[in-house]
Amino acid sequence: MLTNLSWKTIHDVILKTIEEMLDEQQTLNVPSLRARLRELAESETDEVMVLCYWQASKVLTRLPPTVTASQLMTAARHAFRTPLNCDLL
Repeated sequence: MLTNLSWKTIHDVILKTIEEMLDEQQTLNVPSLRARLRELAESETDEVMVLCYWQASKVLTRLPPTVTASQLMTAARHAFRTPLNCDLL
């Protein structure tokens, strides 16, 4: 299956997950956000959404444990335009 995921889709997935975690008053940092995205991917049945959660988690591997919201969004925007070993910050 091939799909065209854009940075906007990844941005939306990250933002929605952050909002849910804040609503649940959970600790919010990069490791906890990545853990939540992995949980969502494991429980998802829609293959496109599994890919979205996986890609969003992959974007976050490039960031230090604590970052600003703008750093998260910059990482999402550059997810498909830079090699994995490129330091975005």
